[in-house]
Amino acid sequence: MFESNKVGNDWSEPKNLGAGVNTSGWEAQPSLSSDGNELYFVSERKGGLGGYDIWYSRKGENENWTKAVNLGAPINTPFDEIAPYIHVNNQNLYFASNGLPGFGSYDIYVSEKNGANWQSPQNMGAPLNDFDDQYSFTVTSNGKFAYYSKEQGRDHSQIFTTPIPEEFQVYRKGNVVSGQVLDALTKKPLKAKVEVMELSSNTAITSVFSDSITGNYLIVVPSRSEYALFVNEPGYLFASRNFNYADVDVTEAVQVNIELFQSGQNSSIILENIFFETNQFELLGKSTTELDHLVNYLQEDPSIRIEISGHTDNEGSDSYNQQLSLKRANSVGNYLRSKGIGQNRVVEKGYGSKKPLLSNDSKANRQKNRRIELLIIK
Repeated sequence: MFESNKVGNDWSEPKNLGAGVNTSGWEAQPSLSSDGNELYFVSERKGGLGGYDIWYSRKGENENWTKAVNLGAPINTPFDEIAPYIHVNNQNLYFASNGLPGFGSYDIYVSEKNGANWQSPQNMGAPLNDFDDQYSFTVTSNGKFAYYSKEQGRDHSQIFTTPIPEEFQVYRKGNVVSGQVLDALTKKPLKAKVEVMELSSNTAITSVFSDSITGNYLIVVPSRSEYALFVNEPGYLFASRNFNYADVDVTEAVQVNIELFQSGQNSSIILENIFFETNQFELLGKSTTELDHLVNYLQEDPSIRIEISGHTDNEGSDSYNQQLSLKRANSVGNYLRSKGIGQNRVVEKGYGSKKPLLSNDSKANRQKNRRIELLIIK
């Protein structure tokens, strides 16, 4: 198997995926995770459970594919498993098998990931499955429709589309987020790392690079949780955004353009994933993701000094808001120092309601005015 990447409007020279994936046996039918870092494919190589099995490889730190491993039971059987498709949520795996209980020949099955393990595959039932072969099942990001190939006689098949019954629809749908990464001053496109972290578990969900020529990126964010999006490029101050899909399924694609400022004096950002309870200054647990990202940024460049400033809306007295904003800034500063960032590198200030971003005439505006900002003062 080979890989070619699109850069601008051109495709790169195909590159062999290497010995971690390819062998002297037969490898085919690849399915990539939405971030391009996980690969599912079919092989008849030695070490499997049957004739054709589904195998898995992950892209390592050096961009090389790790040695593929057999998915094992309950996915693979002593018979044949083919045509894997990993949904954009990276949680649901669809494939065809003639070795699991079914209607005969190849049926379509789905398994959901539970931590590091796969649950027992479910036959997706009639009328999708019957005594003929069904395979190459591909599901839309919202989990409601699928395309697949169905046998129509010897050496002949056709492509069909089908709605997916509600009981088989994915729990975590895929929400498309796309945009462009630019230099804030020159407006030139940047190749930058765009990564998504789940706040509740502080774990990475997906990571891609924006196009080096256009600056465009596209990611798929699963529903049913809250996420931080970080955009990073050496020599620039990182940017962060928040996506809260915990209680809603977003069906429309979201456009988020990001402008990065170079890491010079007076560059500033809003830390959009720092959270407090109302009128409190103790950091909520889900703030850890952004705080740790900031720690890493400061560790990579020990020369940087920053100001952390707290801001409130205009509800309450000026003195109360000033004290609350300072205590919140202090909470961030204390966390940074607890992770080894030097005392002389962080200054905390509280501005209360003196520097609003927007007029305090609505609940949404007041929420935006309550924030923590970072300013480079080196």
